[in-house]
Amino acid sequence: MKASDHVQDEINVENENTDKLATSKLGTWISVGVVAAVILVTYFIIFGVYMDRV
Repeated sequence: MKASDHVQDEINVENENTDKLATSKLGTWISVGVVAAVILVTYFIIFGVYMDRV
């Protein structure tokens, strides 16, 4: 019985780590989206300045 309790404890720890990993992935995708938005805005500003000169 003690061995099965130990296995169950390990499964619970793995489940907690999986939940934290999913939350971490969400934050990563939000950060990637923000960086992509900044890159696009910068590109359009530079393109607009270039077209204004031409």
